[in-house]
Amino acid sequence: MGLFGSKKNDKVVDLSNYYRKQQERKNSLKENQQMNESSSSVPVASENSSSGMFGIFGGSTPSAIPVENSSQDSLSDSEDKRKKLTKRILDMTNKLEEVSNQIYHMQQRIEVLERKLDVSRF
Repeated sequence: MGLFGSKKNDKVVDLSNYYRKQQERKNSLKENQQMNESSSSVPVASENSSSGMFGIFGGSTPSAIPVENSSQDSLSDSEDKRKKLTKRILDMTNKLEEVSNQIYHMQQRIEVLERKLDVSRF
């Protein structure tokens, strides 16, 4: 009869997949940042201001105006980061709760063993 049960626990935690995924995420984030920096301004055709609302008053030659996508990118990046952080916090909370439950069960087992051994007589 074992100390806490007769079963052997042969579970091994393999964190190599987690580490590999984390490295892939870092690399993809770096690539995305480099791509965003290289294409931060995109020319967009817009009507001349003297052409009127629908361009029917003449002056309908479109001019290219660079539009900064950095604000949109930063909003999407910050939202992605927020979602990832929320997921990470949720995972950590779940793991913490799981470990807390394991500690509670271990305390209960220790109390049972102490009662069996009658530790209070010393």
